Amino acid sequence: MRGICRVKIKNSRNSYQFELRRNITILKGESGRGKTTLYDMIRDYNSFGRESGVSISCDKSILTLEGKDWEDNLAKISDSIVVIDEDSKFVKSKDFADRVDGSSNYFLIITRNYLAQLPYSVEEIYELQGEKNKKFRKVYSEIYRMYDNPYKGALPFLPEVIITEDEKSGYQFFRNVSEDNNINCISAGGKSNILRILKENDKKDVVIIADGAAIGAEIEDLVNKQRLSNIKIAIFLPESFEWLILKAGIVSKINENIIDAPYEEIDSEKYVSWERYFTDLLIESTKDSKYMKYEKSHLSDFYLQDVNVEKIKNVINGIKFDNGKPD
Repeated sequence: MRGICRVKIKNSRNSYQFELRRNITILKGESGRGKTTLYDMIRDYNSFGRESGVSISCDKSILTLEGKDWEDNLAKISDSIVVIDEDSKFVKSKDFADRVDGSSNYFLIITRNYLAQLPYSVEEIYELQGEKNKKFRKVYSEIYRMYDNPYKGALPFLPEVIITEDEKSGYQFFRNVSEDNNINCISAGGKSNILRILKENDKKDVVIIADGAAIGAEIEDLVNKQRLSNIKIAIFLPESFEWLILKAGIVSKINENIIDAPYEEIDSEKYVSWERYFTDLLIESTKDSKYMKYEKSHLSDFYLQDVNVEKIKNVINGIKFDNGKPD
């Protein structure tokens, strides 16, 4: 499935409106906000139809998933929206994650749990707002911007440390930039290690750079650490490093709509995460060029040329890479 799914669900007492644009969307929040009511309304509609008193407006079927037979039931569902309540413990399992990967469905998961096994976007974490007319509100801001510590100094700033998610091409790029500006660049060796590396550098001003497309499970802990910190911490979450390169315009003949609004292009059955899509797009777009050819594991010198470094830096708002004007 691909594209935006617009959903309206209502009965005589409650009305919900929301949009889904990726394969995994998280709905969280405290008890009593109406999350379970939403789930029950969808389940009642699927059981009793119009007699339930519920009406649903959507181009796709919306189905609930629960119980011990969830695997068999999910195997029968395709090209639909699957809604899962927070009481369903199977969402924490590797088996569930394996079945989400390669599924043609979109999943709306109601949960307050840490779901490390699922690569969901920080942009697709919502909570309910309103009393009777409940709309989805983003828990976090737009992901392509920099999150700065509240009340701890305005961006941009010059960090002492840059923490990247892994040791691949993104780390190689930022290590190169950091060496030129006396910034310590550290690879966390995986998104689950970022918080630990951050705590080890708790007396230094830090910028965290990670793939926003898949760091949804970790973002709450990172933001909480940021809010409680006495030093400056900024978090920059592009979709991926490959997205940064494409956004910078280094690779020609890439449609801007694919970069800024990719939901019409990305098939959830093929890509469990948008990060994978942008990686494949960059690899495919440069495969015939000896000097531009992109590899995830090793960054070509082409991308470290001064002119291309500057183009990538200009996409990043909030970091000073030197003591002069911000890039």
